[in-house]
Amino acid sequence: MIGVGTDIVAVSRIAALLDRHRERFLSRCFQAGEAAAAVRRDVAAAPALAARWAAKEAFLKALGLPLAAIPLREIEVVSDGVHAPGLRLHGRAAAALAEAGGRRVHLSLSHERDFAIAVVLVES
Repeated sequence: MIGVGTDIVAVSRIAALLDRHRERFLSRCFQAGEAAAAVRRDVAAAPALAARWAAKEAFLKALGLPLAAIPLREIEVVSDGVHAPGLRLHGRAAAALAEAGGRRVHLSLSHERDFAIAVVLVES
């Protein structure tokens, strides 16, 4: 095992970002499909995006990287609705995983009313 990361996010923080900077926030922090999947839920967009944000930060923590080391957009949360969610890594995120010797990433997400949480386990 290389590392474990966890992060918790206040849903209200993400809701405020959506209210103030919706398009800019979505395009800078999320892949198009990732944002679309969350926004389709409409009422539940903020909790879904908060969980994805937490996953991105948990991944960075699992690798022992500072939170600003990799653009969050390069860490994509994916799910087919049947299997557990996972991460698809792009650019510097994929390079950082390879450099750390990581071969497999596990992700768990949850949200309840005011908070969303993610846990990431990186295996060698």
